[in-house]
Amino acid sequence: MNVLILPCLMMLLTGCTTTKEVLVPVQPVPIPVHLTADCEQPDIPEKMNWKDMPLLLVDAMNSIAKCNLDKKAIREIESERVANSIFKSDKDN
Repeated sequence: MNVLILPCLMMLLTGCTTTKEVLVPVQPVPIPVHLTADCEQPDIPEKMNWKDMPLLLVDAMNSIAKCNLDKKAIREIESERVANSIFKSDKDN
């Protein structure tokens, strides 16, 4: 009977050993260049009349909308970075 208890005790002792964790630094995801590029501005002709104004307004609004989509993508990338860094710090503790 004592012979059976000894292997069980040995297995319990091996479960108490500690393992060394090695942290590997992770490079942040770079923000794509097309998201940080300057926003396009509509060309304003030197001679304009009132019939050209709606077209200029449409071009300007499209440019603003595209620029806002780029900024939204940058915010999403940054929020993923923050979430990953919080997850990593919680995992480390």
